[in-house]
Amino acid sequence: MQRSFIILAGLALAVASCSKKLETTTPDFQVKIDPARMVADTFTYKVGDTTQFLFSGDADNIAFYSGEPGKSYANRKASYKLGKLALSFSTKAEFGTQTNTLQVLVTNKLTALDSATVVNANWTNITSKAALATSATVVNSGTIDLTDQVSGEKDSLFIAFKYSGVTGSTQRTWTITNYVLNNVLPDQTVAISNLATDVSFWTRYGNVWNPAAARWTATATDLKITGGAGTAPTNTSWIISKPMYVGQISPDVSVGIKSITEPAKTGYPYKYAVPGVYKATFVAFNRTLDEEKSVIREVIIKVIP
Repeated sequence: MQRSFIILAGLALAVASCSKKLETTTPDFQVKIDPARMVADTFTYKVGDTTQFLFSGDADNIAFYSGEPGKSYANRKASYKLGKLALSFSTKAEFGTQTNTLQVLVTNKLTALDSATVVNANWTNITSKAALATSATVVNSGTIDLTDQVSGEKDSLFIAFKYSGVTGSTQRTWTITNYVLNNVLPDQTVAISNLATDVSFWTRYGNVWNPAAARWTATATDLKITGGAGTAPTNTSWIISKPMYVGQISPDVSVGIKSITEPAKTGYPYKYAVPGVYKATFVAFNRTLDEEKSVIREVIIKVIP
């Protein structure tokens, strides 16, 4: 009986030991700047100077947000903001003399990417807002404001290029380059779409796919459709963007400047390349499987030309 009690007591202690929370401590970590850099209550540097952040104390891990666009601690979480939706692209029109063969269309009400839905969708024709080529000379469209085509920051948008070629004369060949859609905010410009990143997401439709050149092709540098000869059948072909979530802002990112496997650091050098006022933020944290404790240290830096 006594032996059974001892065994049970030992098991209880083992279970208690296994269930104990792995705790940590709050980092003792401070950040300072050379006082000689203080000008009218602000630490001031010139573009290209090395900003030397001086550390005292230590932490297992340290992350750094410089405060530059895309690197702000305040924007570390994904969010939605809608500024000006700016579309631009360049065009080149080769061969033939047919007119009005390219249309630029937008909609925020495309429920599916099948041919019937596409053809019957409520498209807005914005061709008149773009400068289009009339020859092999490349023409930039100019900046086209599409902000009025969406209902808010969480709306989506589709852009289509619609080609029409008519039998009886040489059909035109169109090439679209430098395609970019941006969300322009007061403090940053967010890239929504461009050819290089979205090359795999364009969807195309057409009633003449033989030869294959009679339909749109998408590459990382252009969208192109090659018109047929005068005997080629009448051709209507579409190429449509992915759904673009116009106000979605990806979270800003930090740079890890120390991990738990590295020795304590006495400082961190950094160069700002553009004039401005920046809130440099250091997040120091200790972490176990069960717990994390952190401190945040911020320094305002002014960078002058």
